[in-house]
Amino acid sequence: MPLAFLSSVYKGNNQSGSSRLYGVPQSSRYNKATSSSLSSVGFSSNISSARVNASTAADGHLILFAPPFPIFSFPDYDGFFVQITNRKNSGSDYDVDHLSAHGINNRTTNILLAAANKGGFEIRMSFRDLFLQKWKDEIDPLLGGDADRVGNPTLTWTMFPSGVSHLSSTRRYLKIYQKLNINVPWWPDYDASITYHLYLYLDGSGHLRGHVARWAYWVEGGLKSGQIADQLEPKVITGMGALNNQLDTELGSFSAFTFQDLYYLPGRQTSRKPTGVFSGWTTDDVTLVLQL
Repeated sequence: MPLAFLSSVYKGNNQSGSSRLYGVPQSSRYNKATSSSLSSVGFSSNISSARVNASTAADGHLILFAPPFPIFSFPDYDGFFVQITNRKNSGSDYDVDHLSAHGINNRTTNILLAAANKGGFEIRMSFRDLFLQKWKDEIDPLLGGDADRVGNPTLTWTMFPSGVSHLSSTRRYLKIYQKLNINVPWWPDYDASITYHLYLYLDGSGHLRGHVARWAYWVEGGLKSGQIADQLEPKVITGMGALNNQLDTELGSFSAFTFQDLYYLPGRQTSRKPTGVFSGWTTDDVTLVLQL
């Protein structure tokens, strides 16, 4: 089976000790090691160095994920990440001898490998650049004074979700999470939040399409929480319709293009990363990559 690239992780520094080898098939975009799979082989929170092998087929990205705090259980492919990149045709393997230099020594709980730049021109876009202002323009009138946004939304992703209602474990989603302050007359305010998952895909003709795959809300517990939820839910459902309309408008601007693939990278990577190390949080941004 032809491979886009290979990568290894090691228990010891300087590519020493026990190791695990992972590859991305040429026909695929991703490969992954879940928290449970790393734990089963003794590599969860037990990786100290890594290597991304040279490739003539793709930019190899080995992305290591760690929860914010060791005691917290966190969904796979969320939280703090360190991306180790070896560009296509670099001519040599790229080693990170000490993951301690990048704040993730013995912290990795799950891994995502992404093969980028496999062929064809790529268009890269920031999720925040595309949706932040449009979200604020849509949500503020919808809340109608009964609630206020608490800061800007978190624009992130949910990759291959497990156990999330209405979402498929084989798919990748964009996620909008917005904290709210609920104004209750003659009563202390309540905390609340709303969440939307967006599913973007290419149809059979290679055109970019998308819709809201899931909506949800949360209201702080208390005497008024049921009443607040009854008022908030129809607004959340109306917001889903508004988001679908926005998606139709935004994605319609690409209707003249026929794409070969759509994939995501964590953080802001609107230009190809050089061979090296890039780190951040999945809540910083998501990069949408469309391959022509």
